[in-house]
Amino acid sequence: MSNDVTAPDGGAPIVAPPANRRRAIWVATGVAGLTGVVGLAALGGLAARNDRAGDPERVAENRPAAPQEAGDHPSAADPKGGNGPGGERRARGEWGGEDEHGTAREVPCDDDALVDALELTNRDHGGTLELAENCTYELGVQDRKVGGGLPEITQDVTIKGNGSTITRDAEDAFRIFRVADGGHLTLDDLTVSGGNASVSAYPGRQATTGRADADGDRGAGDGGALLVERGGKAHLRRVDLTRNNAEHDGGAVANFGRVWLTDSTVRRNHARGDGGGVFNRGLLTIEKSQVDDNTAAGSGGGVANGNDVGGRHGTGRTATPTGPGRDRGVVEIAGAWDSKEGEGSSLSDNRAGKNGGGLFSSGGYVTVSFTHITGNTACENGGGIYAENTDLDLDKVVVANNHADGDGGGIVTNGGGATIADSVIVDNTANRFGGGIYNGEWLVKIEDGFLTRDHDEDDNAALTLRNTVIKGNTALNGGGIFNNKATITLTKTHVTKNTATDTAKLHRVAGGILNNEGRVKLDDESLISDNDPTNCANTVKDCFA
Repeated sequence: MSNDVTAPDGGAPIVAPPANRRRAIWVATGVAGLTGVVGLAALGGLAARNDRAGDPERVAENRPAAPQEAGDHPSAADPKGGNGPGGERRARGEWGGEDEHGTAREVPCDDDALVDALELTNRDHGGTLELAENCTYELGVQDRKVGGGLPEITQDVTIKGNGSTITRDAEDAFRIFRVADGGHLTLDDLTVSGGNASVSAYPGRQATTGRADADGDRGAGDGGALLVERGGKAHLRRVDLTRNNAEHDGGAVANFGRVWLTDSTVRRNHARGDGGGVFNRGLLTIEKSQVDDNTAAGSGGGVANGNDVGGRHGTGRTATPTGPGRDRGVVEIAGAWDSKEGEGSSLSDNRAGKNGGGLFSSGGYVTVSFTHITGNTACENGGGIYAENTDLDLDKVVVANNHADGDGGGIVTNGGGATIADSVIVDNTANRFGGGIYNGEWLVKIEDGFLTRDHDEDDNAALTLRNTVIKGNTALNGGGIFNNKATITLTKTHVTKNTATDTAKLHRVAGGILNNEGRVKLDDESLISDNDPTNCANTVKDCFA
């Protein structure tokens, strides 16, 4: 059976661009004197991808685990002997800086053996499973109690993959892993592929995620590879999540608890809702990892922090009645702080059918550092990032070559507060306003000038730019920045060589910054220059032409 991701309308499979495509990011010449920009040279290395395991679509040669040695005997350090029945032994030593715990089991290259080992580990109140090297565990039967190919994780469970793959090989649609309230799953050196989270009902299941279907299963259709419920935790290290699918949110991962992704890749996954790669409504940390080549029919091609629930943007989804503040997720995406080549994070070549090609956030807190956000596409707004009512902090980030069919080719900020520091926003495009950045409230009409809806105080956005370059972006108007009824403060920032393409001449046209009924404040070390056809069209104080 093919595990290719189908289009939201059930049509031909969506084929993502090659994962090894690289994009050259060129920081503007002539801005070497800008404070903080020289340090950005180190960001060039962040484009390198983590290809530690080669092509994640590989099917490893199946081979059983090595036979047990007959000469293992009890000792003072290990009174039960090195190996016991079924390959069990008492765990000792360290992995990932943490002591192993409970019973350790070696799992032969057999999917039934893996299922049995997980059931025993849950029953034993946790433990460690060591998979056979370079094996492919093909799951053909789903556990209808939990809607997954494997027993749900209810204890502290570690799985050492040893380069192996766990994949779905069945006509039935089901996800691979589910972590329940109180469970803690650790995965290391493993590929998880082919998961397909459907909306089928699983009798008697009442999980603590975000949404219940008509038959009572909460979280149905979320998290193709992994669903983490509220109160659950998952730590993924050196893990590839590839070609997974979700009928609702989170093509690879749906998190309502706590998830860490470290030195991992999330690519070629698809969600019919939000979060083509990862959907978050809990606490999410992505460190030195790549979230690339994912697609979402809704918002957040790479990562979605909360749902795009319709209203202003008409997604057709209904907000989940989870109570005040329950949807305010927290996301941290970071590369290595020492900026070593190849140790950055990336959100690249993702696509959203609605808002936020790379990253979408509605409410909550998002922090991104030492990361490339490149080559993403949004069919509506925010090619690279779309953040509404969100506290957004970008530090040492490259936002480049993204596209929005609507507003904000690079970034959209709407409501909340945003700070962008020591970053570059270059070569992004928007079919409407704000090639680099769109900041402020909606909506702006093109006809007969700027006709906007009634002023709404809650929609105002406060954006601060420090030590940042905004260069070579293109839009109908506001090629670099479009600011609508909001506030922007520029400190030691350059806005240069951006372009506005509006030829109607019905109103003011600015290639650099177009400020519409808002406030733009410049310090003495900021520069707006060489934009086409004008820098600010006389809409920004202290900006010439």
